Amino acid sequence: MTFYNILDYGAKDGDLCTSAIQSAFDAAQEDSATVLIPAGVFSTGTINMRGASLRLEKGAVLKGSGYFKDYEETGYSHNEMGSVRSLLYSIDNSDITIDGEGAIDLNGDSFYDFANRAIPESKVPFSEKQIAECTATYENRPNQPIFFLRCKHVKLQSISISNAPSWTLSFVECTDVRVLDLSIDNNLSIPNCDGMHFSCSTDIQVRGCRISAGDDCIAFTCVTDWLKPCERAVVSDCILKSCSKAISIGYMHSIVRDIAVSNCVIYESNRAIALMSSAGTGLVENVLLGNLRLDTRIRAGNWWGNGEPVCLMGTYHNYDRYRDSPPARSYDACIRNVIIQNIICTGENAIAIIGENGSVEGVLIDHVSFSRKDSENLPLKGNIIDLSPGSQTAIMPESMNYWLFLKQVKSVKVTNARVPKFHGQKLGVYCEGCEDAVY
Repeated sequence: MTFYNILDYGAKDGDLCTSAIQSAFDAAQEDSATVLIPAGVFSTGTINMRGASLRLEKGAVLKGSGYFKDYEETGYSHNEMGSVRSLLYSIDNSDITIDGEGAIDLNGDSFYDFANRAIPESKVPFSEKQIAECTATYENRPNQPIFFLRCKHVKLQSISISNAPSWTLSFVECTDVRVLDLSIDNNLSIPNCDGMHFSCSTDIQVRGCRISAGDDCIAFTCVTDWLKPCERAVVSDCILKSCSKAISIGYMHSIVRDIAVSNCVIYESNRAIALMSSAGTGLVENVLLGNLRLDTRIRAGNWWGNGEPVCLMGTYHNYDRYRDSPPARSYDACIRNVIIQNIICTGENAIAIIGENGSVEGVLIDHVSFSRKDSENLPLKGNIIDLSPGSQTAIMPESMNYWLFLKQVKSVKVTNARVPKFHGQKLGVYCEGCEDAVY
């Protein structure tokens, strides 16, 4: 393996080294080689990795500039985020690796005002503690810090990444992506700081990662192109914590299929796992969720979710602010063929499966243990299942003695459920407008 050390191109520990680091990548591109970051702290603005790889030695820190002016446009316009600005990016390349024992500090705190929080409308006033859980505000920020577009055979392994200002890792229309043994540690007050987001990508492996993020830890969508599916992904052996959804599968008009999640621990998350698909225009199918430990804690602020360990949401939802309009198609079912097996849940709200006129069908929940726990923040939204960003409302009955909430779904079967009493009350199943539900 050939290495191009950034010191040989003029990089200096403690300096802004954008030009030197870019020169190293330009040279490495010619030999399909690897750029080496030695021990030290090296600040930079936007770097085009081209087709070269990156190795971070032990003690090395690649640190994003704290100034928005140092981030150039990549030339790609994102359906949600607009013009993409990144720290590291690669477009139309293959066989790229980022690895080593070093770290990438994305310096996200530099772009936020933590004294000015976005406090949502609430049924009750916010305490100071609850205000501190709300999202910080910003004017400009790099919006896709580590960004791969139409790349093949991409591997990220072993490094640590921290403090993202927005989606940490983004893979758009990529094939054969492996993310292994990564640590991602983001500020829990920063909105949209997903750990990793796969859009319209295929053949994905995520294994052995530890992720703490304000927004989704791992997301599979087609947000960049509603017409291109995201499919064939395996997530295993991860430890996750999120102020929103730890694992998010589908979104609005996406087509997401063939996803397997196993042997993961999700803790202190606003919502542990969500399957989201807009009724009629989206589709999530063939999903396996198994051998999972799920724990939820409702977070104050504009975070989606309301303490549900698992939520399948097949109701219409759309944002007009997206560039692309909803596709002209109509699916009878928007979520189908889902198996949830061998899970242990503690949650501040019920497991929820909610559709529109049977838009969610073919769900099996087998060998589930669910324990309800008290919630300090449940009164902020009230006794509801959060259906954001849709306009619908799913209101829990006042008694709140349910562990499973079903609404307008078809062919849902529950077997081998263990549900202890909550404050002396037996927890049951709420079922409204359901067809062929067995529990």
